[in-house]
Amino acid sequence: MMKDNKKIYRTAVYLRLSKGDSDVDGCTKSESNSITNQRMICENFLKKNPDLKFAGFYIDDGFTGTNFDRPEMKRMLDDVDAGLIDCIVVKDLSRFGRERIETGTYIARTFKEKGIRFIAINDHYDTLTADGSETHIVMPIKALTNDNFSRDISTKVRSSQEIKMEKGDFIGAFAMYGYRKSLENKNVLIPDEYAAGIVKEIFADRLKGLSASAIAQKLNDAGILSPAEYKKKQGQKYSTSFQGAGISRWSAQTVIRILKDEVYTGVMAQGKRVKVSYKVKKEIRRPKEEWVRVENTHQAIVDQRTFDSVQMLLQRDTIRVADRKEPYLYSGLIYCADCGMSMIRRSDTYGKGRKVVNYICSNYNRNRQCSRHTIRESELTESILETLRSWIEIVADADRLAQRLNDMTLDYDSALEHDREIAELRKELLKYDTLKSSLYQDLKDGLINETQFNRYREEYTNRGIKVRDSIAEQERIIRDIYDKGISCGMDLDMLREKLNIGQIDRVLLVTLVDRILIHKNGDIEVVLKMKDEIGKVKILAEVAGFEMTGEVVG
Repeated sequence: MMKDNKKIYRTAVYLRLSKGDSDVDGCTKSESNSITNQRMICENFLKKNPDLKFAGFYIDDGFTGTNFDRPEMKRMLDDVDAGLIDCIVVKDLSRFGRERIETGTYIARTFKEKGIRFIAINDHYDTLTADGSETHIVMPIKALTNDNFSRDISTKVRSSQEIKMEKGDFIGAFAMYGYRKSLENKNVLIPDEYAAGIVKEIFADRLKGLSASAIAQKLNDAGILSPAEYKKKQGQKYSTSFQGAGISRWSAQTVIRILKDEVYTGVMAQGKRVKVSYKVKKEIRRPKEEWVRVENTHQAIVDQRTFDSVQMLLQRDTIRVADRKEPYLYSGLIYCADCGMSMIRRSDTYGKGRKVVNYICSNYNRNRQCSRHTIRESELTESILETLRSWIEIVADADRLAQRLNDMTLDYDSALEHDREIAELRKELLKYDTLKSSLYQDLKDGLINETQFNRYREEYTNRGIKVRDSIAEQERIIRDIYDKGISCGMDLDMLREKLNIGQIDRVLLVTLVDRILIHKNGDIEVVLKMKDEIGKVKILAEVAGFEMTGEVVG
């Protein structure tokens, strides 16, 4: 490159390093592109060219070159507009930008119009001395090469991430509230004991009927740090688009995001958003069916039954009363059997101040398009108590029935599939045993030598051992299925005591009851969440000749 001794250029040195300059796992930075290496090359270049007066470093560390939305790049261009810079020096063109069109526009047009000298050291390009072929042919080709490199890197990184997601590896920068990354493997989540306790409390409060706003207020009043503030306290450089200025507090939106996230049940659901392209930062939300979802990847904080019950409550519009922190017992659970609309609660006062609570169809109450379907709360509670008492006896029957089924060939649906697998494995085992037996005759007939005989025998023996182990595992699974029967996941003795003395609470209701339907004639239909399992128990009991003490309901 030639030097222009007639002018001293106030020179900005621009350095950039991005994740794209590391390997596809984002682990090892390329030494040739490190900030230190770029700085050294540029400083040595300025020392050899006295016409270039150093005006400052502009360093974007951790920013992609596929666009120009970089803080230090913007600051440098602002200084160009302010007349503080006459020249820009970079290690090579890729450090300035990898996006072909915009990079070319800056070099061939913008800088030329503003009188800015541009130097890419390793590309041996200097706008002061470059001829037309370099500017209009060589540099566009280099820019195109850099553009293709960015696309290839983006494709490789995305492919690597998809493989990890399909394996159930966590690929996020920060673990969600309630978890932390394992020290042994950053792709594995383990519960954060303190935060996990808060998550459990949030789910428990929602089961009790507290709204998301009430839960957030409760946490703020108790001085519990919000997820963002908690991560900062742990020393993490955490930021989120949901967070506003100042100290972040619990909000209804934060609580709802936690309540809806199935990660707390041990499920890893990732790939929910995807970038428009490698050149554009904007992300779009993928349809749920396109998410990468893997079950049992980490320890659950919330059991599946609790999670499902909460989702049901979130979907239903539970009408709250202004002066009550919690909804009424049957809010969001009781519906008209004929029109499907919710029933509304009315409290009427009779002689001597006697209060009676009734439920009537909301469709009738609003526009008289249905009948009243009136039901007294006391009558409703007694009916539900009777239903749940019967349900407990059925669960107890199921435990006893499971012992009977251990000695029978009856299967549950999943057990049947395992049984079929065992049948196929037995066929495979027979094949290896037959092959092993034929080896003696083959050796005797001279078809194989003794070395081959020993090798084949060992191979067939090992394969047979593996198949036998697989059969034993399948049989264990079937035994587990029979042993479990159906289970409510609760203490049956505790439930019996509570129901026998006429106690029923909202947590019990939303855990066991899907909905309560009130018919026109006053009949009460309690739809239980385990009705399919209960029906299966009844069928198995009939086939097994097992007499059930509980009456099948729901």
